[in-house]
Amino acid sequence: MEAAGYRESDRDAAISVRGQDVSVHDFRTSAWTIRKTFDTRSSESATKRQTTVPMYRKPPASLSPWRAAAEIIGSGQPKAPAADDIRKMITWFGSHAVPGVEQAIGNRRSTSS
Repeated sequence: MEAAGYRESDRDAAISVRGQDVSVHDFRTSAWTIRKTFDTRSSESATKRQTTVPMYRKPPASLSPWRAAAEIIGSGQPKAPAADDIRKMITWFGSHAVPGVEQAIGNRRSTSS
């Protein structure tokens, strides 16, 4: 968001995705939801195994999803927890969220100039 120059006034800037308007706020909400879903699945998985998730595997809330994903996937464990979901999250951020936010903000600013 910071790299795209996001301001609160950009919240309702939107692009069309498959014929439906998707706002910057929608992208932000989806990004938050993906992250919370990942956190919940990781916790549930640890609970099912009746183990605790070590602190080094619990990314702090302020840690970017990109960095958290890289750290967990690269943890050296035989099967990193939720590795496939993490890769899907990274792909969504890079292929959809970031370009969508940048395009929506760019469109908004080019029409208001």
